[in-house]
Amino acid sequence: MDQPLWHAIGPCNFCGFCSNYGCLNYSKASPQTCTLDALKQRENFAYRTGCEVTRIVKHEEDETVKGVIYRDADGNEVFQPAGMVILASFPLSNVRLLLLSEIGEPYDPESNTGVVGRNFSYQITGSMDLYFKDHQFNPFISAGGSGQVIDDFSPDTFDTEQHGFIGGSYIYTTQGPGGAIGALRTPPGTPQWGSEWKKQVREHYGHHMMLGTTGTNMSYRDVYLDLDPTYKDPHGDPLLRMTYDWKDNDLRMTEFMAARMREIVAQLQPDYHTESVKQRGDHFDPSSYQSTHLTGGAIMGTDPKTSVLNRYLQHWDAHNLFVMGASAFPQNMQHNPTGTVAALTYWSAQHIRERYLDNPGPLMSRS
Repeated sequence: MDQPLWHAIGPCNFCGFCSNYGCLNYSKASPQTCTLDALKQRENFAYRTGCEVTRIVKHEEDETVKGVIYRDADGNEVFQPAGMVILASFPLSNVRLLLLSEIGEPYDPESNTGVVGRNFSYQITGSMDLYFKDHQFNPFISAGGSGQVIDDFSPDTFDTEQHGFIGGSYIYTTQGPGGAIGALRTPPGTPQWGSEWKKQVREHYGHHMMLGTTGTNMSYRDVYLDLDPTYKDPHGDPLLRMTYDWKDNDLRMTEFMAARMREIVAQLQPDYHTESVKQRGDHFDPSSYQSTHLTGGAIMGTDPKTSVLNRYLQHWDAHNLFVMGASAFPQNMQHNPTGTVAALTYWSAQHIRERYLDNPGPLMSRS
């Protein structure tokens, strides 16, 4: 958009509840705060709530899509025709919808062929909780963006080869408390509920700080996304299956970063601290939170044999289908992907507006 939207947002009042929450003060620069209200005032804009897109529909004999099928709030199946479709959901949802719609060849790890679902990657994390009996951090007047980061161990900033891994990680601390109960830290051995839990929360609230690491995660041939052969959603469609585990490189890097955190802990001298760091031989456990910064599965590239999208986020097999999001990343190079997702979206939107709308067709040659 060339003109400002003229939607003011409120100043942060440091209420403490930032991560995992919408902002009651309209201080977060999220699309529903900064963009959606402006779009709703336009005559050529409409949106549907309580709906779920279940298929993108491709023309039978043409390299284009003709719309989507969605279920409305009453469960009715509706076909919505479209001259262009922009798929911009979460990376896992992007991949699942492409697979359900049979647009693009699914990845086969045995033959190393196909594209949809390949190059899936994650982030590997570690953390330490520090307790200071005589220090009050006042987390109820914090903000999610008030953290600090040590970026000296990012990829290409130091010699990782001598430490036995490639990639890198950053160390961070933040006091955004997240969940009202889940973010409360108590000493080891404390029950997870009841009077003793309440007592420990009362004594330890505000006396805790955390250190964390977020590290590189590479793509591997045997790590991928596909449709689950057994489990289905309420509509009878297959759920998405994630085949994934930590690799030796991930664990070596995390062990190195844990040693760096311990050096910081030794300098800070807490009364005690606990560690949650993955060890050699550990396996991925989906029951505990790791990260939501997932990448890959519908990656961009210059070769349709190894990528779903071209460099403009345009689908190789349907030129009026564009797929936005971190699903386009071929690797996860440590930092959270939001900034790059936004940059790629602007890049794609610019080429849609300046090149595609006046002359619809592939923006890159397949050769």
